[in-house]
Amino acid sequence: MKLKSLLFGSAAAVMAVTGAQAADLPVAEPVDYVRICDAFGTGFYYIPGTDTCLKVGGRVRVEMHWVSSDPQNRSFNSYTSRARGYVRLDARNQTDFGLLRAYVSMYQTVGPANSTLVGTASNYSGTGPNLENAFLQISNDMGTFTFGHASSFFDFWGTYAWNTRIGMDDNTTEQTLMAYTFNVGNGVSATLSFEDPSSGGRRSSLVADGIYGGQRYPDVVANIRVDQGWGSAQIMGVLHDVRASGPGAAASELGWAIGAGLTVGVPGTAFEFSGQAGYSEGAVAYLLSGSGGYGGIVAGPLTDGFWSPATGLSLTDAWMVRAGVSAEFASAWTASISASYEDIDHPTALGAAADYDLWGVAGNIAWAPVSGFFMGVEASYANVDFGAGGVDTDAWGLMVRGQRTF
Repeated sequence: MKLKSLLFGSAAAVMAVTGAQAADLPVAEPVDYVRICDAFGTGFYYIPGTDTCLKVGGRVRVEMHWVSSDPQNRSFNSYTSRARGYVRLDARNQTDFGLLRAYVSMYQTVGPANSTLVGTASNYSGTGPNLENAFLQISNDMGTFTFGHASSFFDFWGTYAWNTRIGMDDNTTEQTLMAYTFNVGNGVSATLSFEDPSSGGRRSSLVADGIYGGQRYPDVVANIRVDQGWGSAQIMGVLHDVRASGPGAAASELGWAIGAGLTVGVPGTAFEFSGQAGYSEGAVAYLLSGSGGYGGIVAGPLTDGFWSPATGLSLTDAWMVRAGVSAEFASAWTASISASYEDIDHPTALGAAADYDLWGVAGNIAWAPVSGFFMGVEASYANVDFGAGGVDTDAWGLMVRGQRTF
């Protein structure tokens, strides 16, 4: 009995001492791990322990497609589907030399590849990641430096269409570049950009020897742009090194392209009009991709020129125009129609069958009950007319899309 009392007494003493020590410990203050950063708009928050503001976003897109096909080609998939997921990171902070920004956008896809051709059986791509954007920007009162994989400064407007398998030709793309944009004032800016055409698919092949020579210089892109309350406008140009793999000084030429674009809202209405036009000699991929939509139909060879030991190097001529109208015609409903036309004339040595005219049109209607989400349907048609000896072709399609951006 005495032993039991001794044990209980000892335990009570230990607990009393422990409790007293615990009472003397400092109480941790609550930590605000996520603080809202409202300096750059909604969605940004401070990365804990830094003065960098981060916005995490993404997109989920799901589509179902049906396209016309040759009834004799039983291996072709008229029906296809596509699911795509995006992840986007936008980090910004103010520094002594201006606003510093880093932006990354990546996506993965299960569905038909962008290079799918009507008439082939290989309709699905893998699920590997794709780097859409990865660039740095430094902005201050004088202008903006841009370094990385970003939208080409030659591009202005692509299309209102969704353009997955059939549609108009929209060749706007991203390229790895180094650029400086000078703010003139009153919404006017001027940009000089050095861009890698190989990083955006704009170094088209040369026919005869089949390949370009080694790349020596970046493309030089320049534009003048205005952004004001009525809309936006831009004029642009590019110089592009065209170099065949054949020997001799005659195997190199300077290709170029020029263009202009406009986006304007119709006053007093919910209508918006956009368009872009251009002409090129030897830099045709800045104007067109040679396909109706992303692989809806492929017109034929898309080359910057023709080289052979006998004829030397000759450049390809091309011009294009595309335009569209978009409107909010009712609460939560939008609609648009877009069209494009292009003409490509290859050097005479390729023959008339290599020349073609390609045009396409696409219209869609979408329901958007909440911000960042819509569901809709699109119908589209594309047609190609070849020169003498070529086989003309066309295709049309329907698609349904659901998309959530957050």
